[in-house]
Amino acid sequence: MRDKDWERMIEVAMVKMSTGDLNKEQRVKFYIRFWVVMVFVLSTCLATVAAAHGNDDHEHSAPMAMSVAVAPRASAQTDEFELVAVLQAKHLVIYLDRFDSNIAVTGAVIEIDSQGKWKAIAKETEPGVYLVDLPKGVLESTGKYPLTFSVQTEDSSDVLAASLEIADEEEMHDHDSPSIVWWKWLVAVFSGLGVVVALLVTARRRSSTLRIDDVSKLSGGAK
Repeated sequence: MRDKDWERMIEVAMVKMSTGDLNKEQRVKFYIRFWVVMVFVLSTCLATVAAAHGNDDHEHSAPMAMSVAVAPRASAQTDEFELVAVLQAKHLVIYLDRFDSNIAVTGAVIEIDSQGKWKAIAKETEPGVYLVDLPKGVLESTGKYPLTFSVQTEDSSDVLAASLEIADEEEMHDHDSPSIVWWKWLVAVFSGLGVVVALLVTARRRSSTLRIDDVSKLSGGAK
């Protein structure tokens, strides 16, 4: 059954429920089908949230306490290398891999240049991970910063260009991550369930009240 068929069926059932046109057996069937649809919707949402947190071969564990997921970053790749630079507090953490094999590049010399405004040479802190101590005033304010990474290894050399953007804090709060958006959808679904249940209870009470009034009228007429 298609989604539109389910929606139409539930819509019709809700109308009948509110007017008391569904008997006990029909109400039970409606409840079962309704909850099947809700379970399907919730499971789909949860699966999407889980997928949003999947692992990526090019992600590395960060040595800093600041969350990599929300930290400003820049990335670049060539036929030789793949590079990711993450801004963490007063440091720029650089991850360098071989592009074709995703193997961490060790023993490289990485020089960073930001259009001549500042230059630095990264030091390797662990295999494939390089660290730059940033001078005061560098990469501290909101904006886009073009960066050039000159990489030199024993057997090759390359130049990678990237742009690191530092967003305004208020703007970052305005744009939620996909997982947060899906959790908001889940809250909305549960809220909708509460409204639907309240409507069903109200409709059932209304139907019962109408039947009691009918019986009372019949009893009064019989007298």
